[in-house]
This record gives sequence, structure tokens and C-alpha cells, in this order.
Amino acid sequence: MQSIARTCRASAKAALFAVLGMALVASLPVVAKQSDRNEPVDVHSKSFDGSQQPAGKVIWTTNVILTQGTLKITGDKATGYLDADNNITRVVVDGKPATIHQLDEQNEPMDGQALNIDYKVDQDFAVLTGNAKVKQPAKGSAEGDKLTYNTKDSTMTGESNGAAPVHMTFQPKNKPAAAPATPATPAPDTKKP
Repeated sequence: MQSIARTCRASAKAALFAVLGMALVASLPVVAKQSDRNEPVDVHSKSFDGSQQPAGKVIWTTNVILTQGTLKITGDKATGYLDADNNITRVVVDGKPATIHQLDEQNEPMDGQALNIDYKVDQDFAVLTGNAKVKQPAKGSAEGDKLTYNTKDSTMTGESNGAAPVHMTFQPKNKPAAAPATPATPAPDTKKP
């Protein structure tokens, strides 16, 4: 009787380690497209208010689209913060929803949306707050009150402040398809009529 219990415990442990191992592999980061960092930040909107003064601030309103390489953030209003060299270091975007899109080095997309996106350009991360959702078709998806997405290495953290939990879905790894079965060749008829 004890050997059966040990065998069941051993099988349960093996199954647990297998599930944890698959979750670990599924959660490994995919590196975001590094060439994006060398591209200019480009912003389009219906209007803006501000100046390009060192350590200044610019507010864009209506149909805001911010791009940098494959990175694209959209919203209804965006506030951009400039450093002493007049580079954008941070953009806070509000929308219904505000969205973020980026490709990784394998050209796989990451798409996110939330009521607010706080993109810290110089620190390589975006914080999505308010009904936040991020989807990476090759990896899975996450939903929560707050998701923090690292635009440099595509890692993410999440939290929930309300009654609804953070929810994640992991996509299975594609396995190579089995080779199609070849039909058996009939043996030649050796009987003489």
C-alpha cells in the first residue's frame, strides 16, 4: 500500500514539475525589436500645445499617434515630457482605449490597450492602467488593472486592485507536424492466368 502512495506522490510531483516547466518556457521573454531604439519618435495629432524647450512639456490632443520604429501608441490625448536635450523621455497617453503595438525581433506582434498608458521612453517600459490588456499571439495574453510591459525585452508584470484577478493565457508551443503516412504499395501480382 505504501508503494502505491509513493508512486502516486511521485507521479503528482512529476506532473507538477512538467506544468511548471512549461509555464517557465512559455514566460521566457522574446526580445523586442532593438532597431526601434535608433528610430526617431514621431507624433501626429489634430492639435498640440507646448514648446520644444529643454525640459519642456507638449500636450497633443485628438487622434494622437506616436511611433518609434515598429512601436505605435495611440490615444485621445498625450502629454510628452522633454529632457535637457529636447528628447522625449516620457509620454502619458489617455484614451478609450489608448493602445500600444510593437513587433519583436521575430516580427511577432504585441498589442495592448488600457485607459491610460505611461510610456517611459528612456527607461524602456510602458505602464498600462485601467482595464489593461496585452496580447502576444505567439505567447499568450494578460489582463488586469495594471500591466507593466518592458519594451526592451518584452517581459511583463501585472496586478489587480479590484475584485477581478489578473488573468493570463499561455499559448502552447507549436509542435512539428507528423509526416503524412505513405500508402502501402500493393505487391505485384505474380499469379499467371
